[in-house]
Amino acid sequence: MDLFESARVALDALAHNKLRSGLTMLGIVIGVFAVISLVSLGHGAQKYVAREFAGMGSNLLLVTPGKRETFGGGPMIGAQNVHKLTLEDSDAIGRRVPSVSGVAPIIFGLGLVKIEAKSRNCMVVGTGAEFPDVRNIRPATGSFFGEDDVDAGRRVVVIGALVRRELFGDENPLGRYLNVMGTPFRVIGVMERRGVSLGFDLDDLVFIPVSAARRLFNTDALAEVMVQARSEALVDRAADEVRALLMERHGGVEDVTVITQGQMLSTLNTILDVLTATLAGIAGISLVVGGIGIMNIMLVSVRERTREIGVRKAIGARSRDILVQFLVESVVLSLIGGAIGVVLAFGVQVAAHLVISDLPIAITPWAVTLAVVFSAAIGIFFGVFPARRASRLNPIEALRTE
Repeated sequence: MDLFESARVALDALAHNKLRSGLTMLGIVIGVFAVISLVSLGHGAQKYVAREFAGMGSNLLLVTPGKRETFGGGPMIGAQNVHKLTLEDSDAIGRRVPSVSGVAPIIFGLGLVKIEAKSRNCMVVGTGAEFPDVRNIRPATGSFFGEDDVDAGRRVVVIGALVRRELFGDENPLGRYLNVMGTPFRVIGVMERRGVSLGFDLDDLVFIPVSAARRLFNTDALAEVMVQARSEALVDRAADEVRALLMERHGGVEDVTVITQGQMLSTLNTILDVLTATLAGIAGISLVVGGIGIMNIMLVSVRERTREIGVRKAIGARSRDILVQFLVESVVLSLIGGAIGVVLAFGVQVAAHLVISDLPIAITPWAVTLAVVFSAAIGIFFGVFPARRASRLNPIEALRTE
């Protein structure tokens, strides 16, 4: 009996017990569906993160105060010999580092902004005039403040789209005065709508000159400095030059952390890879459970068809033929379950994407291939024992079975 004939016999046997076959395949269906869905969700999350990082701007470096240790963790709060990151440091980076094209000092804090009876708690960001170019976000109406506004510490503010909608409604906010943490600021621009990016709602921010923010927050320390390299090829060089410059300014102590955009993305991707592999492994347990179900049903099938096996051996079937027949039946059962799981995964994810367009799902061919191959391997692994048991039956004893 060749493989095609064995497959036909296997399908006939499964068709005679539709309900039992369906219930047996259910574990494989759920396992394949779960593996494909979770791997696709993880891959989609990676694409989403990469897209969000690309939207942040190109060739970015992030400079934060405090030296991060080799084995992880953030800057040590209260560590000794740590200099503050200052506006003078930011200006020095812009002037003295040739591989840098833009610098944006950052001071931020949560504050109350209000106009007349309307008020809102949102993030107040003090920054420089180069922020729109560095961060790749621009005003939709009006303008961003310039170098003169920063140098003079003028009380001007650029608001996010959500802040404009909540506080001004359909009115034109340009030229109006907005109370920011108890100080009046004149609105000169409204930023373009960008939505949530990496957990931050960019539309719920207000931007003021960093010099004004220093007075507002009563500090001369920066939270961070965003730096833009002149090209992607110069990112690593820019990071080294920025680090060397700040060491020179801080008495030879390396007390800042310089992180490139690629390093941030690589770290997040590593976390997502581990998370995806862990979830896929957990989902794979259901495939093993499904395989145990297949082995159980195949053992029952061998017992029920003992007389049939005896007849086939009596008319010349070899033990190998019996082994192949039951093994093929197990694999067919597993593959059909795997195919249903693949179709179900596609259908559910397409439907989910139609309902939630921002859902980060990306079905990958290798995930589908892996799930199907693994389901076939499950069928072979858990089908070997029942098939061997069937092939070793004594034909005379089998014929005596009622």
